[in-house]
Amino acid sequence: MTISDYQISSVIKTYMRNMRSRVGRTDEALGDDEVEDKVLISERGMKRMLFDRIGEKMTARLRKHGQE
Repeated sequence: MTISDYQISSVIKTYMRNMRSRVGRTDEALGDDEVEDKVLISERGMKRMLFDRIGEKMTARLRKHGQE
């Protein structure tokens, strides 16, 4: 059985959504204590993330267009 890139991407997106909702519940359970996360990403890293996202969206659009 072959698993497509789209299926893998969909599973990862679903996993990330579920993790965010769990983190939100954990933060609420802590009470009034404020939890703060800081992430520092280099300019090069930001560009890489941006290009990856653009590539994923374009791939999805091309595949969708190809199915029509």
